Amino acid sequence: DTGKEAFIKNLPSALKPFEQMLAKNNGGKDFLVGNKISFVDYNLVDLLSNFEVLSPGCLKTTPLLKAYVERVLARPKLKVYLESEAYKKLPINGNGKQ
Repeated sequence: DTGKEAFIKNLPSALKPFEQMLAKNNGGKDFLVGNKISFVDYNLVDLLSNFEVLSPGCLKTTPLLKAYVERVLARPKLKVYLESEAYKKLPINGNGKQ
């Protein structure tokens, strides 16, 4: 928990470069590297999803990133997995807190 407050305060400015990168790719309607999803997209969406658990609403200041996360998480096979009990029971960190 040490440093959490400062981390959350700095999060909007830390996310801006990703927002800008996404904006350069079809106005934010595609993915980070082109118009096909890649490993990079899944990693970034996983990280951003964890940030949302840590600080709900943190993506409000980056609307392209917020829409990007929603778009990726809505992919049919991923959506089914995210709704499964197996996924819901996974912790996002090793300290026992969510």
